[in-house]
Amino acid sequence: MEVGPINAFDGFPIWYKDENGLRLQLNVDPTDPFSGITPADLPDPSQPVSFPNNYPGEAFYMQAEAEMTTGTGERARLVLALEAAFVNEVPRDDEQVVFGRVRIRVAGLLPNVEYTVTHPYGVDTFIAEPDGEGFGEINFTEDIGGLNGGEFHLALNSRVHPFLQWDPSVAPSAPGGYIGNPAVLHPIVGSLFTDRFGQPQNYFRIEGPGIGIGSPDRSTTPGINGDNCIETNNFTLLGKISTISGVDVTRATYTQNESLGGLLDVFATSDDTAQTINVTGTGFNSTLLQGSDGQYFTRLRYTGARPPSTITVTNLSDNPNSIKEFVPVDFITASANYDTNTQDLIITATSSDSIGAPILSIADFGFGEIIIPSDGISTTNLTFAPAIVTINSTAGGKSSIPVTVTGSPDGPIPVAANAGEDETVIFGSTVTLNGSNSTGVITSFSWTQLLGTPITLTGSNTPTPTFIAPNSTTTLVFELTVDGEGGPSRDTVNVSVIEFAPIPIAIAGPDQTVPIGSVVTLAGNATGSVTSYQWEQISGFPVQLTNANTSTATFTFPAQSTTLSFRLTVSGPGGTSSDDIQITSFPENLTVTRAEFRTGDTEWRITGTSNVTGPEVIISIYIGNVSGGRLLSQVSVDTLGEWEYRVAGSTVQPDETRAISIQSSSGGTLNNIPLNIRN
Repeated sequence: MEVGPINAFDGFPIWYKDENGLRLQLNVDPTDPFSGITPADLPDPSQPVSFPNNYPGEAFYMQAEAEMTTGTGERARLVLALEAAFVNEVPRDDEQVVFGRVRIRVAGLLPNVEYTVTHPYGVDTFIAEPDGEGFGEINFTEDIGGLNGGEFHLALNSRVHPFLQWDPSVAPSAPGGYIGNPAVLHPIVGSLFTDRFGQPQNYFRIEGPGIGIGSPDRSTTPGINGDNCIETNNFTLLGKISTISGVDVTRATYTQNESLGGLLDVFATSDDTAQTINVTGTGFNSTLLQGSDGQYFTRLRYTGARPPSTITVTNLSDNPNSIKEFVPVDFITASANYDTNTQDLIITATSSDSIGAPILSIADFGFGEIIIPSDGISTTNLTFAPAIVTINSTAGGKSSIPVTVTGSPDGPIPVAANAGEDETVIFGSTVTLNGSNSTGVITSFSWTQLLGTPITLTGSNTPTPTFIAPNSTTTLVFELTVDGEGGPSRDTVNVSVIEFAPIPIAIAGPDQTVPIGSVVTLAGNATGSVTSYQWEQISGFPVQLTNANTSTATFTFPAQSTTLSFRLTVSGPGGTSSDDIQITSFPENLTVTRAEFRTGDTEWRITGTSNVTGPEVIISIYIGNVSGGRLLSQVSVDTLGEWEYRVAGSTVQPDETRAISIQSSSGGTLNNIPLNIRN
């Protein structure tokens, strides 16, 4: 499958083309009975389609649907589509997305039993999930495509190709210019898959225990037990065949070394069938682009003091012509090299416009914008090399180039001694020196005493030697020497010896009330002489403490309404003491911004917000005016605090309260939310 040029009208690809050469275009005309779009799908049904203000939230290059009835009288639905939509549902530029969809919804099944679904794009096997009412159900949606605006090529990875068409051997024929009529059930062709009987999978079939008993869609295919199978080969199908190839301008750059003219290079793409594409503009005659297989190019001469401000590229093969306006820019030739010995990043850049002499600059990669001197050579002293640099021109040109690297390799990290923090101890205590925080590839440790009453070190060639403090007031100074790459390295530590010290008193601080999901600071303190702090959690939902061995620790409050307890323990020469603190959350703030049920396609559209961000926060949606009743669905809150439930072809209907209620895993609840029910 291939994706075509971008439509200047709405920013979506003009067409997608399958492996059979069939091109389908996006059809958003509400006056076209075969588009699947009605005026009601527009924000203002009385006005024509415009982008983005009066544009549908979704549209289709192709959509095929089939429905059946199970033996229990429930609905089975298949949706196959190449769909155009928007990142946040609302039509906005740069948020256009296209994805291939395979959706299967079946109700009234046996719970925890395996079912096999065969359709034009494959075979899927499911274990029916219990629906809470004694039956099983299948709720499967596979959407493959771009999640961010403009990633149109990702839809090529979906299963939805080649495109389906009405079976031409079965009357009536598809309307001219279309692959089918969405208002009429009709057999289809197009599947590349064959089933175990060697037949193309141009049907919707479900196999499982007893599903065909009593069903009007009970299978009559030879070799299949109809009690355990339902199937149909009738589909509704929409899709408009593209009559235009379109055109995209991939590059238009100029070269001007003369005062009264220069050269213009134009690159364009279109369909890989033969096209006639020309370019027009001020200062030159209309010129045809040459090329094949979808790639087109021309170099032309223009006259004038400056290049044309815009050019127009037109696909003359299209009816109506496809047109793209483009602004020519200068072409930047550049190179970049980083020398590890001198630590110089040298960038050489020139513009194809020597007459206009535009200013070239290096885009900010952490040091601000760097202007390239007039000689075209920039030398910047850096301690590191960026992988890529981007050169910008005031004439519109832009070039991103990789940085080559020359010079000597870096050596390993040199050793660095760390003898630990100064400390105070009392007479006769056992003292442990700590050089464990020394860094680098260390080959040896060596401790020596420099000052103070002489003592005996045990383990002087280890990171953590020990000694007995003398019974005299003094200050002992020790030096740690570590050896290894780049060594030796030395550091000292002071140990003050005193006769007596009071027990330090821990102060954990006042209890706090904080928002759910916020970063909480535990700011401890202590009286007296303190050599160490240690925070620990003693109750509540487990959290991860950061800097727990300092006076100030932090953690993120969990996504739920709860109370957490922590203990601060301080130690010093005089002993140890502890103090506790409790952290409680504010209640969650929930909203429902949309609560809608569409009876035409049994579609739920429910959206809302929470002040507790996800995705671990789960919103449970219930049918009715109180939470805890019949569960409709559970959805996650995203990282922006928004949540959404949108499902078409649902087997669940509103009840007589015409309301929903929601409950969050973080503790928030909203009851009796009015439901907007529309066709």
